Amino acid sequence: MVSIFSLFRGKKEQEQEEDYIEVIPTRKPEEAKIYVRVFVLKEFSDVKAVVDTLREGNTIVFVDIRYLRDSKDITEFKRAINRIKNVVEAIGGDIVGVGNEWIIATPSFARIYRKKAEEEQV
Repeated sequence: MVSIFSLFRGKKEQEQEEDYIEVIPTRKPEEAKIYVRVFVLKEFSDVKAVVDTLREGNTIVFVDIRYLRDSKDITEFKRAINRIKNVVEAIGGDIVGVGNEWIIATPSFARIYRKKAEEEQV
């Protein structure tokens, strides 16, 4: 047996389902002008991805050097750092060490701010 109340409830539920429309976003992701990427150097072969990205010319890179620095082969660590430095110099970019664990490298459009000796004393 169907009650009168169930008839009204059924209509309300149908109306509620029809009241809203699902909106699908149509915005396409825009390509960024500048990227910031983080890399981790665990071995010398990881340097290739860093320098290739820097050569593209639109990416600032943060490089975690802890693992390679703490490895037993210090010559591999020095080779990796020199390789990144040479590429940064070749593209006219900038590079700085942050503590003992990170390197920041930029392409030619960006410079890294460094405090001058007078500013540090103030």
